[in-house]
Amino acid sequence: MRISAACSDNLRGIRDRAMVLMHFAVAGREHELAFNRVRDYAETPGGIQADLRVSKVRPRVVPVPYGSRPSICPVRAWQAWKEAAGLTDPDGYAWRRLHNRWHTVLEGGLQPAAIGDVVTRAGERAGIEIRFTGHSPRRGLATSSRLKGHDQIVIAKQGGWAPHSKVLAGYLEVVDQREDNALLGVL
Repeated sequence: MRISAACSDNLRGIRDRAMVLMHFAVAGREHELAFNRVRDYAETPGGIQADLRVSKVRPRVVPVPYGSRPSICPVRAWQAWKEAAGLTDPDGYAWRRLHNRWHTVLEGGLQPAAIGDVVTRAGERAGIEIRFTGHSPRRGLATSSRLKGHDQIVIAKQGGWAPHSKVLAGYLEVVDQREDNALLGVL
């Protein structure tokens, strides 16, 4: 919420908000977002189907429902970016570079490292105490989902992890230790 609120209402802020929220929603890797085209975010009555074709493990289609809070809804943020940037070519990059001086939308897409840079800057603007990286939205989806009680299999499917991924289990263990602590409610 803090990152979304810290994004300005100019073109860069609209893009950054949409990118960070979508990155979180699909538990994406930087390269998955970098290579997405406009057509890879198909609108459905319930939200968006995000087609992540370029993947470390295997391509996947991730459902992204409308969020209950418009200010942090990845679907609404994507729609705002698409409209503000004039993204009408389905084969064009979804996440575009902006001209350094004029802040206009360029044809070329962002490189994977630039996706991470956007996430890091967004965290800094929001005053987040830890250093956000391009991996933070991915890990954040896993831990946030676990805090809401979701099973590892459900989280793995959303993020494209193997069902019994040791990496994912490590993320969830941090949450489980906090939630399953014998001292909770005692002190």
